[in-house]
Amino acid sequence: MSTRVGLAVHLYASDGRWIAWYRPGLPYLWSTRDRWIGWFPWAGEPTPEPRDDVLDPADVYLGTVVGDRLLARVVRRPRSIPVRVPEPQRPVGPPDVVRGQAVAPPIGFVDIDVSRLFGD
Repeated sequence: MSTRVGLAVHLYASDGRWIAWYRPGLPYLWSTRDRWIGWFPWAGEPTPEPRDDVLDPADVYLGTVVGDRLLARVVRRPRSIPVRVPEPQRPVGPPDVVRGQAVAPPIGFVDIDVSRLFGD
């Protein structure tokens, strides 16, 4: 992940649906409806462990950013959670984006359950 705050990065499901977005340099992940759905607790750690793993607001694993996709690992080792970020203010989200190209998830990944992205 970038350390510079910049334009929004859009994330897609494997079928190409836009499902989430974030701004590089900030720890928050948002749904397409600007609902806070996660955060990047390990983004700044210089470690061989995945830095692009995302926890939901209750600190439960949500998924992993793989290129421009947000996918869930089928198997994941537990990790200690660093200092938690404060709850963010609601952002002004990016404009809607066009559908991405469908691609099969990499081995060991599946799409995230939609209810975890949009349900309350």
